[in-house]
Amino acid sequence: MADFQPQDVIPEVLHPYFPRDAALPHYVASKFNMSESLTTLSAGVGLLAVISIILLARARTSLTGKDKLIVIWMIVCAGIHIILEGYFSFNHATLAGKQSVLADLWREYAHSDSRYLTSDPFTVIMEGITAVFDGSFAIVTAYGILADSPIRYPAQLITSLAQVYGDVLYMATNYMENYKHTNPHPYYFYFYFVTLNASGYACKNIYRGMLIAQRATTIKKSN
Repeated sequence: MADFQPQDVIPEVLHPYFPRDAALPHYVASKFNMSESLTTLSAGVGLLAVISIILLARARTSLTGKDKLIVIWMIVCAGIHIILEGYFSFNHATLAGKQSVLADLWREYAHSDSRYLTSDPFTVIMEGITAVFDGSFAIVTAYGILADSPIRYPAQLITSLAQVYGDVLYMATNYMENYKHTNPHPYYFYFYFVTLNASGYACKNIYRGMLIAQRATTIKKSN
């Protein structure tokens, strides 16, 4: 009989993510289930929307419906970038085992992309840049609209382009690896990974188009 070798032992997978052999020795199950995590996220987005509406009510200038929507969108984006993605950037190395509301949200989303729990270099760098720069420019954009400042135009363009660029790289890198980081279940693949990211991509393009159209109208009126 051949001698038993330690490398012959197949390690037990103690996490629900893909690929199944992803190294997550510090993984701890979340306190909240899926519905509770999504409810928490929705409540946070709702709070940011309320803050936006309060700021709009105090605006010193009359705003169009399009501008009001952009302000709400930018403030919600800024909150998500700075709070949620900022949390990931600072805690990525221990995220799989942390016990907090934000960690639970990331563990839930990681079903669509386990790179968020494995300190994947691209993901960490991308989210860090997004939290700092995209979040800041989104705030500047909202301020520019509320204050009727021309700074809104370059800030909004930079924000939209940066977010589109980040989304394309993020989805393309997973595609190049045959989506091995994504749970193949239709809910996680089509709703979490495809729909959520594609919706964000579409909205960013819509607002970029709105910016270009409004800027052209402004120039025409000034002439």
